[in-house]
Amino acid sequence: MTEPPTPGPTSLTARTIRGVAWTMSTSLGSRVVGLVGTLLLVPFLVPAEYGEVTAAQIVTVTAFGVTSLGVGVYLLSNRELTRAQAFHATCWFLATGIAAQGIVWALSSPLGAWLDAPHLGRYMPLFVLSAVLDRITFLPERMLTRALRFRWVSLARAASELTYTALSLILATLGFGAMSIVWAYLARAVLRFAAIVPAVPWRAWLEPHRLRADTLREIIRSGVGVSLTQVAGFLMRRWDNLLVSRFFGPAVMGTYNYAYGLADTPAVAIGEQMSDVVGASFPHAEDARRQAALVRACTMISVVMFPLAFGLGAVADTVEQAFFVKQWAGVGTMLAFLAILSAPRPMAQIVQAYFFASQRRRVVAWVEWLSLGALLGAIAIMGRSSVLWTCGVVGVVFTLRTLALLGAVKRLDGIPLRRFLVPLLGPLVTCVAMVAAIVAVRPALDDLHPVVRLVIEIGLGAAIYLTGARLIFRPVASEFLGLIRSGISRQ
Repeated sequence: MTEPPTPGPTSLTARTIRGVAWTMSTSLGSRVVGLVGTLLLVPFLVPAEYGEVTAAQIVTVTAFGVTSLGVGVYLLSNRELTRAQAFHATCWFLATGIAAQGIVWALSSPLGAWLDAPHLGRYMPLFVLSAVLDRITFLPERMLTRALRFRWVSLARAASELTYTALSLILATLGFGAMSIVWAYLARAVLRFAAIVPAVPWRAWLEPHRLRADTLREIIRSGVGVSLTQVAGFLMRRWDNLLVSRFFGPAVMGTYNYAYGLADTPAVAIGEQMSDVVGASFPHAEDARRQAALVRACTMISVVMFPLAFGLGAVADTVEQAFFVKQWAGVGTMLAFLAILSAPRPMAQIVQAYFFASQRRRVVAWVEWLSLGALLGAIAIMGRSSVLWTCGVVGVVFTLRTLALLGAVKRLDGIPLRRFLVPLLGPLVTCVAMVAAIVAVRPALDDLHPVVRLVIEIGLGAAIYLTGARLIFRPVASEFLGLIRSGISRQ
């Protein structure tokens, strides 16, 4: 039995923009609260303990990622998905995920020794339990996304993030230290499970069917390219932290991860949400429409991500002075180098979704694995001499990765690079002017409290960018605002 189409707006563009509006509004609000909570947590955490908690989290998340095996993309991109196929995907996904979590839990002692994190095993049980709950939640969440039911997914994600922030702060003030993060992480998984799983009829993904070897082979075969890509993607975003712990110890890794988390916040809060929405719409479009949508999406996402990435880098030193105590010294400098992450990464995800929708997964897999090799190799060769070299390497590799994907689009589909890059010049030039203005005015603000300086710098940057949007790239900015208004008006 094939799942019936979900009722909704007749226009694919309208539904996509509607999803963008929901995901951006809910994600931005929850992530702003989360960012504030992250900064408020700093006085209650010790870098070395935070580094060990981060290492435990990365180990379990890596086990989750390397065994995802392309199931999520299979559920989204298969236009004629049957309940039997969904059940096979569920069985395969849960079996591999639970087995992987058991293995990393059993190996927590040797992993802790290699990472110079001797207390790693202390944090593993709750992280493993959280990963299992997330594993179950992942499947019905993908069914909601497949049906373009972005509203509920967005609200559930926002509520779980707010719960994580509030609970971690409460527990930290009560003296739980780094364990406050672990308990809050579990609470987030529980809430997402409770919100998402009941929202999908269980028969849509869990209706029992006789397991057939040929169906499992189809899922595995269709997911090989995607799973290889996902493995590389997870390792690119996680294993640089583990190498920092290996080369510099958990305290430096804790500081590095805090800077990385702040730098990645715009990409996670807004960029990934927009990429998910656009990616879900690609399988519903024919080739010509899909190519036009790709160019348009890359342009629109740059309007949002460029000022956030460049602006965050510009105010990084002020952020450190405003929120971090002496034991976290260096986080501002690392953040200034790492902030570039949020500019190219969401665009790369959109291009990847484009290739997935046209069943060209090998292209993405090749780019991802080459990028991963470049990243880990550069860190091992150059980054181990200084953590700042590591920060610089990360930004450069992620930028080159996006350019490589755009080059693949040009070679395979004949879309000239200038169609992607020329519309980005206006936002880029405006961002350069924004950063220059913030740096130029900073000496005049030295006598002010760091929080006041930060507010002024952010306000100045926003004013310059909005002025540039009006004077330098007004057509692009107007189109973006028009799409958002159109999506909101259809609510």
